[in-house]
Amino acid sequence: MGSVAITYDAPLKTYLMAVTDGGNTISKFNTYILESKDMTGPWKLVVYMKDFGEEAYFVNFSSKFISQDGKTAWLSYSANFANNIPESYTNSKEKKLLSIPEGGGYWWTLQEVRLLGPDAAK
Repeated sequence: MGSVAITYDAPLKTYLMAVTDGGNTISKFNTYILESKDMTGPWKLVVYMKDFGEEAYFVNFSSKFISQDGKTAWLSYSANFANNIPESYTNSKEKKLLSIPEGGGYWWTLQEVRLLGPDAAK
């Protein structure tokens, strides 16, 4: 695990954990969200987001930005800092990281998300 943040969604009485795997620092990162009724677990995987950001870090949910019903929240993160590192420091010829989803980058990003229950896919 790289960066880990836990937020309590009071209306849903659920803890949300956001984890960034961190890779080797100058790489694409994977992010996953887990949920639990207790901070000490057990934790259940909600979603795994491969290459989120593509290099999202400090991913978290701020309790201040969770709706009154607990089902809408703002995912907070920054991304793609490696795009600002001179090539001479990284010895990398790789292309620049993309903003996926659109709007993310080397700044504070807020993406609105809808937290769906287990019956949402039906």
